[in-house]
Amino acid sequence: MNERAIPEMVEWTRRIGYVPSDFNQLNVIHVAGTKGKGSTCAFASSILSEYRRAGLLRRTALYTSPHLRAVRERIQIDGRPLAEAEFARYFFEVWDAIEASAAREGRDPRDKPVYFRFLTLMAFHACVREGVDSAVFEVGIGGEYDSTNIIEKPTAVGITSLGIDHVGVLGDSIEQIAWNKAGIIKSGAKAFTVEQPASAMEMLSTRASERRAELHIVRVHPEIRNGTAKLGLSADFQMGNASLAAVLVGAHMEALGHPIDVTPEGPLPEEVKRGLLSVDWPGRCQVITQGSIEWNIDGAHTMESLEAAGKWFAGRRRRRCVGSPPSRGCE
Repeated sequence: MNERAIPEMVEWTRRIGYVPSDFNQLNVIHVAGTKGKGSTCAFASSILSEYRRAGLLRRTALYTSPHLRAVRERIQIDGRPLAEAEFARYFFEVWDAIEASAAREGRDPRDKPVYFRFLTLMAFHACVREGVDSAVFEVGIGGEYDSTNIIEKPTAVGITSLGIDHVGVLGDSIEQIAWNKAGIIKSGAKAFTVEQPASAMEMLSTRASERRAELHIVRVHPEIRNGTAKLGLSADFQMGNASLAAVLVGAHMEALGHPIDVTPEGPLPEEVKRGLLSVDWPGRCQVITQGSIEWNIDGAHTMESLEAAGKWFAGRRRRRCVGSPPSRGCE
């Protein structure tokens, strides 16, 4: 992942018949970060689905990673993963286009994009073919050199909580990581982030200024904090992700000419509330009850995420043990 990454991705894009500006029609919300970017994308996608049902949007999409059970989960149209037949069709359309370009240009037909690049090409291709007019794209790793960063004109950009991860690729300091994540900020698109360590925030602000973009700090919305707006992912640490998602969708809808009232203190629109509650994100703060057993399912890949997941689980257990009589397992 270096300065050659984006030109190489643009070249793969050309070989399947596109230029990056072709993807402007998708109206992409682009999200990077260390912790919570997948959940933020899920919240945003769920809210967009509500505005699609209200008739303000035609078709919505979500591109995210990693997948939990099947790779098809990474590319979702109108809130559902691609069906097997659809996934196979778009896979081979991209595969065959690359091989056809190799034959025309005298290249080795065995030369293919690496896994994540190929799936990203598939996601763009599927979204165009499906007539998507509102999409949420999650960065894979970093931002500056990530395969998704061929997006030229996002409608809004979000950067979730930052921490130390992927040091072999992004650097071993919070400043280097912030520099990489902020690479998705584009001129003309509002950029939003949650509260960050001071040095990370300074880097994000510097990068936003260099790109001539507005950077806004998003704090937990009062209706999310007090429970008026309920979350389908109910952990306390999801409040910041949900608040960021709501603001991103607000900026997105404004960019599309459908302004909605998402303000730091005012009441959230009903569509936003429904989207926050109805989000479906298996494996993230998921609760499954089987008889007397309650399964609490989450994952973490940094020390900060492990701590957050532990607090969520401890809070779930604490609530079960304050009843009268206490639930089983509270000895």
